[in-house]
Amino acid sequence: MPGTEVASELLLISKTEEPELKILDDFFEPKAVHDHFMELTTRYHPSGEENQVREYVMECARKIEGVEVIHYDSEAKDPGERVIVLRRKGSGDHASDPYVTLQAHMDMVCSPDKNIFPLKVFGYLDNEGAKWIKAGDNDSITDPKKGTTLGADDGIGVATILAILEDNNLKDYPIECFFTVQEETDMGGAANFDKSLLIGRKYINVDAEVVDTIIYGSAGGCNVQYGGNFALSSVPCGYTNLKLSISGLLGGHSGININSGRLNAIKVLTEILIRFNKRLTNLDVESEGIKSYDLRLISLQRDEDPISNKIPSCASAIIAIPGGDKEEFVNDFTAYCEALKVQSQPEENLVYEIKEITQNSLDEASTDALLCLLQQIPHGVIHMIPGKTSLVETSSNLANIALQNMLINASNRSSDANSMNALIQMQKSIGELFKYSVGTSDSYPPWEPSNSDLLDKAQNVYKEIYHKEDAATVIHAGLECSYVVQKYDGKIDCISIGPTILNPHTGSECLKADTVGTFYNAVTSLIQELFQKSA
Repeated sequence: MPGTEVASELLLISKTEEPELKILDDFFEPKAVHDHFMELTTRYHPSGEENQVREYVMECARKIEGVEVIHYDSEAKDPGERVIVLRRKGSGDHASDPYVTLQAHMDMVCSPDKNIFPLKVFGYLDNEGAKWIKAGDNDSITDPKKGTTLGADDGIGVATILAILEDNNLKDYPIECFFTVQEETDMGGAANFDKSLLIGRKYINVDAEVVDTIIYGSAGGCNVQYGGNFALSSVPCGYTNLKLSISGLLGGHSGININSGRLNAIKVLTEILIRFNKRLTNLDVESEGIKSYDLRLISLQRDEDPISNKIPSCASAIIAIPGGDKEEFVNDFTAYCEALKVQSQPEENLVYEIKEITQNSLDEASTDALLCLLQQIPHGVIHMIPGKTSLVETSSNLANIALQNMLINASNRSSDANSMNALIQMQKSIGELFKYSVGTSDSYPPWEPSNSDLLDKAQNVYKEIYHKEDAATVIHAGLECSYVVQKYDGKIDCISIGPTILNPHTGSECLKADTVGTFYNAVTSLIQELFQKSA
């Protein structure tokens, strides 16, 4: 089976023990899902560059009896053309039954960068005895900087669909499989595929991340760009240039984790620079407290791929201050960051650094205007769903800044069109105050929740397996389901389900191993329930 040579390297460890024991056979089941997933972790597949996984899906499809390739173009460039559609006809009592469609995306977020393949995958036991799958060094269990993304989002979905096609217990049921691309960037595959490719009208997306939950609605969103100008000036004689870095933050998914109180590295640096800027926060007093300084900004940037749907976990700034203030500034910066670590739990892995460097700066007015703009740009939860105060309705993620072309990017999400419009108007008003233009791009629709026969049957299955009376919810993240439901004018039943994945899009991403088996049982039981014949 594919991937067995990688699987043999998996280790079973605890947080406090050195690797000792080879992986147990029952660590990650079913075996077919395990083998396909492990093969995917060896193949390069960032968003927009999924060809190695596309080829693997086709290799598998051609080996499975009865699977028909409806759409595959190996040379396609357009994301809508790079999707894959497979079908296996029903047989016996189900020969004329309508298809059930299963969908997953073939791309993954690559953190800290694209040079992480083949992934270094291992298994471990947490302190409560739960089994997890992770990627990176073993130390990354407690230190995210030593980890990489695992790609369970949504490699586990791709692996599950391939395993279902191979499952002899399901061979009589008509199954349609839809594999998309670029989900993690612009949902280009789902947004642009030809709607005539799919004929199933019960659609199961396998890209969810909580095993006992059924998703039946999600937020829409758009990207926002602030554009403006600034004036440069030479660094005054006698000034010293310092580079300030913040790293080690949790980051996380800008939809799922936006209400978790996690720090945004760009916002952290902005607040530090405003606090230390004498023109904005004049605390030049004779005392033992932290002072403020004549500070000029040279650069400010996110120090990782500027993925809009990931909360920035590391950023750096270069500033200029009077040379005579260097020692005192370093001491004050250190004291401020140490205090921030204490005040900002659970960000105990926050790392800061300061070192000398050489470069020109923005002038005083441009420095102050930019910092004040960044301070005012909204980040985090804007509004909760009325009557459902545990669910986020509207949020924004301050995702990136690029001083070289003076662009600031944010990612908005909302399940309510009026709230989204109000947020965009607020962002435009803030931009106008600082003479920055504000535009939007890459918008995607919300997936409006609605009851359906598919949802009802899924609820019955989940009640039986997970003993939950109501497993259905809506989420603040964006899902490709929104494009699919829109493309078919709402005339398609749709849900999203999956195993448990924690901290996707970060070096802390991990897959709870035993939920893969229960999820597989749930999705296959649901397929059987959908084709159950009335007595």
